This record gives sequence, C-alpha cells and structure tokens, in this order.
Amino acid sequence: MDSSLHKHYHDEEFDPKGLVDTYFSGESFPLIDESVGFPLKKLHETFSSGRVKGDTLIDISMGPSVYHLLSASDFFKEIIVIEFTEPNIQEFEKWLKKDPGAAEWSYAAKALCELEGNREGWQVKEDKIRRVVKQVVKWDVSKDNPLDPVVLPRVDCVISFWCLHVIGRDKEAFRSNLRKFASLLNIGGHLILYGAFNMTYYMLGEHKFFFLSFDEKFLREALRDAGYVIENMDVLPSRMGCDLVDCDHLVYVIARKEREV
Repeated sequence: MDSSLHKHYHDEEFDPKGLVDTYFSGESFPLIDESVGFPLKKLHETFSSGRVKGDTLIDISMGPSVYHLLSASDFFKEIIVIEFTEPNIQEFEKWLKKDPGAAEWSYAAKALCELEGNREGWQVKEDKIRRVVKQVVKWDVSKDNPLDPVVLPRVDCVISFWCLHVIGRDKEAFRSNLRKFASLLNIGGHLILYGAFNMTYYMLGEHKFFFLSFDEKFLREALRDAGYVIENMDVLPSRMGCDLVDCDHLVYVIARKEREV
C-alpha cells in the first residue's frame, strides 16, 4: 500500500483509547516487551542512575501515554504534558481524573513495580503521576510557535516516545520538531527519545496509519544538527511477531543539548 494513502495521526480515525488498548495494555499484543517492557527498563536505569535529573520534565509523546512517566514521577517534582489533538487531551485527562472507561495503564504500572521490587503497589505508582502532572498543553502543528499562547519555562529533561514519527509527514518536519523540542531545554538538559528504525505504518482498527521511516544514520545526523550530543543509544531488534507494525529495530536515545541552533 502506498504510504501516501495511509491515515495520519491528526485524522479523525485516530482512536486514542484504541491505541492504548492495542499496544500497551497487556500481553495480548505479541510485541508488548518492545512497546512497554524494554522502554520501562531503560527509563528505570536512566533515572535511578542520576544521569538525567531536574525539577521539571516536559513530556511530548504519542497518544494519551502514561507508562513512560511512571519512573519519571519518582525523580521530578513537576511534569508538563504536551498533547497534539483534543481527543488525546480528553483521554489523558480522563485517566488523570480516574473517570470510568479511561484508558488502562495498570499493566505497565505492575510491570515497573515488579522490575523495582516495589511493594507499594501499582495504584501508588499511578497516583504519583496524577500528583506531579501540573499542566496539559496543546501543541498545534499548524503554527510556527506550536504552543502559542502558552509560554513554558525551559526544563532539564524532555521525554518523547514515538511522536516524532507521526506528527510530521517527512524528514524535514522531523528535523524541525527536534529543534523545537530543543528550544524547551536548558543547555545541558537531556532529550530522551524512544522510536523505531525502518517502520512505515501501524494499525488502529481497520486503518493503517503513517509512520515516518528512517535509519540510524539519519537520526544521528538530525540530533547533531539540532544541537544535541548523543550520550547513549540502545537498539533492540524487533521480533516482528504480528502484522500491526512493520519495524525492524527499536531505539532508545539519551541526548544532551550542547548548543543553541
């Protein structure tokens, strides 16, 4: 299928809760270790080591995501969440308020508790996120200043899972968004990315959605040109156990902002 015919992240067919139910909520997804287990382990290692720290973290990720904030909430006093569409904002706020029918993230919370040997319980983990999330802001891709009229303080950490692949339609948009993310960071602050190499689509229901494909060489060059220095890059071969996605590798990156661009 021609990728130009794929649906896009901002199309009305994108179902935020369907994304969570399909890819993140349990072992029915055959690649659950790649979508949840591996990144949870890497984030736990990153934050517990003390190499990435600060008071405030900005999250700019795909969908109404929670799992990648589980570890962060133990190490940052405040989290600002940036979302890209009203349905995603609404779904995330439903989870914050514990509304009936909200997306389910207990699988990830339980997995992290097991990883940490944490006896407090997964509900405590989730409630900690609810306490430290101080603001949910919309990013408008149609604007040169996508957060206008909101002005956010620069922070020491930006975390971004999957969204750079889906919010732009080409590699130049990817590069532009990397620079915009950098504008939210202090010099010396860190960007944590999770994504995939050589992946062109993901399925939601009957719809095939666009996913920007690139390789390691492109990612390294784009980060360098946006003012980052890569401190760590972990690449995990995908088991390719289903037809819902077509990636061949997952990638976890810690990059430090070295200069303004």
